[in-house]
Amino acid sequence: EELERIAGWCRERLLARADARLLVVLPGAAGARERLAALIRQALDPASALAGSGAPSRVAIEGGQPLAQRPMIAQALATLAHLAGAESDFEAFSRWLRAPYWGRPAAPLRARLDVRLRERPMARLRLRDFLGALGLVPADLQPTARELNAQLTGAAATLGEGSASPRLWSERFAAALSAAGWPGPLAADGVGQQTRLRWHELLDELGGLTASVGSLACDEALRLVHELASRTPYRPADEDPSVTVSPVPSDPVVRYDGIWVAGLHAEAFPQPPQPDPFLPLGAQVASGVPSASATHRLAQARAQLAAWRRSADELILSAPAHAEDLELLPSPLLAGTAPEPLPRRSAWLPARLHREGLTESLVDATGRPWTAALPLPRGTRSLDLQNQCPFRAYAELRLGCTRRERIEPGIAPNRRGELLHAALESLWERLGDSRSLAGLSDAALDALIARSVEEAVQGTLARPLRGRRTQRRPRGSQLDLFARPPPILERECRRAARLIRRLCDTERARPPFRVEATEGDVRLTLAGATLHMRIDRVDALEGGGRAILDYKTGKRVSADWYGERPTHPQLLAYAEALGRDVVALATVTVSAREVRFEGLARAPELLPQVRAVSATGAPDAWAERQHAWRAVVTRLIRAFLAGDAAVDPRPGACDYCHVRDVCRILETGDG
Repeated sequence: EELERIAGWCRERLLARADARLLVVLPGAAGARERLAALIRQALDPASALAGSGAPSRVAIEGGQPLAQRPMIAQALATLAHLAGAESDFEAFSRWLRAPYWGRPAAPLRARLDVRLRERPMARLRLRDFLGALGLVPADLQPTARELNAQLTGAAATLGEGSASPRLWSERFAAALSAAGWPGPLAADGVGQQTRLRWHELLDELGGLTASVGSLACDEALRLVHELASRTPYRPADEDPSVTVSPVPSDPVVRYDGIWVAGLHAEAFPQPPQPDPFLPLGAQVASGVPSASATHRLAQARAQLAAWRRSADELILSAPAHAEDLELLPSPLLAGTAPEPLPRRSAWLPARLHREGLTESLVDATGRPWTAALPLPRGTRSLDLQNQCPFRAYAELRLGCTRRERIEPGIAPNRRGELLHAALESLWERLGDSRSLAGLSDAALDALIARSVEEAVQGTLARPLRGRRTQRRPRGSQLDLFARPPPILERECRRAARLIRRLCDTERARPPFRVEATEGDVRLTLAGATLHMRIDRVDALEGGGRAILDYKTGKRVSADWYGERPTHPQLLAYAEALGRDVVALATVTVSAREVRFEGLARAPELLPQVRAVSATGAPDAWAERQHAWRAVVTRLIRAFLAGDAAVDPRPGACDYCHVRDVCRILETGDG
């Protein structure tokens, strides 16, 4: 709130007098001064947020930040490190690839390469790994891959190897960056030109060390230039700023039209004594060092107050009332200053600047219709997303707003799911029915599970990611039994085997059944559309009818089977595709937390822990429920075909949604 009041004060003074010169003293962390400068810019000219980096700024911050922290320079240092063969974690490498400081290829093409690179999970990689992966991209990205490969290979050759003088390394660094396309078009504006010029001055400083340092290896030269950039404070020059933000509470020297000194609470003003630990305290006190004693600090604070009063026609002194949960008191030196009452108005600066009647609203909740002759994309995924939120379904399946793959240590959750699905498929293809399961001893069952998991590993985790269960290893094909999997796969195999064994113990207690199909492909034609689906498992029950099972390997959520927007619409579509002889459907959660069946059935005890459908007074409650589910699936299909893209999420659907910034639901408070 203190920063927003400062921004409002600056706006009022500059509206009253355009040529006024204001000083704001804000000690403390640099982030607070950056935020204050942004607030002042927004207050003075709200349209400057859309003007781009080339717009002249009326606010300047004294001092600066280390040159190595400037985005353009950080990109240069990262480029040199990668060209020299340094290893990097994947996310850092991805940020380097997607940064705006490239000449070519264009940013959208590099972003597409990044997406493809995430399909080959590597927690850490070097430039040579990246160049090797470029040869595996699809045909439409091959020209981009060849261009980037040639560009980076030539830059690495220009950088060279071996030992050289600092002067030669400075020249090689500049030439290698130029060959790599750094810094791109963003260096064309004034700030970019200043930053680039300061970088070349830093390379000249590196070259000036030739006489004292001697010959250096590449990694030593890179470490030296990084240290120089980290110790060099830098800030681009501003053109005649109207407002200066200073971190130092000292004598302004020059005169201002107004000065605002913030942060003058009792613990910060006067500043606490901080004598130099390497000098005798008595000598510091005798010499009048301000930081040596509380008496000197008090005298320093009074001198600062006098200097501020001399240097401005208007002086405002402020102190925050709170710092997070801590209450603060104003400095005792402000006791003789008349307090100014706080105005009763919104403390949020954008709310005070808002002008009614100038905002137009356009609600467009319908996109382009889907061609009914084509199957719905991603099968039941289209129904699930349409049920979760129509806008997300349209954004993800029609506009391509998919979530980026995250590269994490260990086995990714989706790969764990693939392993369990494949292992369970292999296991039940061998068992076939509940009698075979019951007839196995514990040792024989454990051996069969281990064999199924081993077979699943060969078909899932041992291959690059290519989509969920889209590739199958032929039944009975030869496994590489002599290749020892890495420890991470061994641990995952043991985990999968434990979970499957827990599921088998649960299934041993079921009434007799026969596994009719695993990972079976089915087709549903409904409401003028076609869905191609894959059902995890279909069981034929001894008492008649079929049960549909859908494996879940994540956290279980309480299911709604009766509402207008049920939790698992894919199961309803499976039931509609298989017909009237479906008498039960359930999700089967297989996770370290629990192994559990949850669903709905015509009668109780058809599946473990699965309840019978609620009686409604109709002659056949199950048939009535199937009819209601058919209506739900029909409605979802018709909405997708019509291009319905309304921002209408189910409760909880926004918690893990990746398109919230696009639909802007958080601005309405409904997300």
